[in-house]
Amino acid sequence: MLYKKKTIVAKIEPVYGTDAVPAGADAIVTSNLNIEPYEGDKVSRDIDRPGLGLSEEINTGPNVKLSFDVEIAGSGTAGTAPGYGSLLRACGFSETINAGTDVVYQPVSEDFESITIHFERDGELQKVPGCRGSVSLKLEKGQLPKFSFSFTGLYQRPVAGSLTPDWSKFKAPIPVNEANTPTFTVHGYEAIASAVSIDLANEVKYSNVINQEGVIISDRAPTGQLTIDAPTLAAKNFFTTVESHNGISTGSIQVVHGVAAGHIVQIDAPSTQLSTIKHADLDGFAGYELSARYLPVTGDDEIVITVK
Repeated sequence: MLYKKKTIVAKIEPVYGTDAVPAGADAIVTSNLNIEPYEGDKVSRDIDRPGLGLSEEINTGPNVKLSFDVEIAGSGTAGTAPGYGSLLRACGFSETINAGTDVVYQPVSEDFESITIHFERDGELQKVPGCRGSVSLKLEKGQLPKFSFSFTGLYQRPVAGSLTPDWSKFKAPIPVNEANTPTFTVHGYEAIASAVSIDLANEVKYSNVINQEGVIISDRAPTGQLTIDAPTLAAKNFFTTVESHNGISTGSIQVVHGVAAGHIVQIDAPSTQLSTIKHADLDGFAGYELSARYLPVTGDDEIVITVK
């Protein structure tokens, strides 16, 4: 088998842990795709013997971990869910489709959905039901914007098999630059940015106890980093924004990537605390690296992704 020949399909599960039988149309365009096909906590028998040596080790809860990147782009049609929509839903986002207008993703705190992922490497097929995970995203100058996904699912032994992927749900991305990324505001200031990142940081746990096996999302703690050109203090004093010893300041962050209908992805964080600030050399220009904490306002609204 060749290492590079690998692909996945993924589909939302109507019933948790039951194979949703994803087909070619559920294929995901990935990069840096990696699988850990047999994970889990292990215990040693630690048998008493008349001599020295190891005892056998037993996996107490076999599970599977996958990670990969997916390019950030629209679906090609406003109001149509993108091909990666099922992945966001399995990372604790709801999906609201407004026909002809947009598709909105925002966090939930209950009723988490799951996906079945089928992974093929050159004729070897592993089916992984019950997948839930977490996601981060990054927009960096001169690069293609990407989501980075990580999933944990239930173990099934690989078998011989193949996939026939249909990637038509995915559209080619456009690079992050002035023309393609027309909006970036931080606490009301239009910043010149080199990079923006958000990590949803879900707490994802595999559980295997009496009468229950599954993957649960038990918490999230979204954070990130902004790398921007340093403005004059008169234009925007980020030190007063970052300072928390005399009171906490929060504000919104908005990024819009894409300019044509059907190819726009907008990211809103309505309540963001900038908690640290560092100086940075940005190709000879003075810059700041700002760490961000993405906070809820009324709940389940820390990060809103709108594809339109």
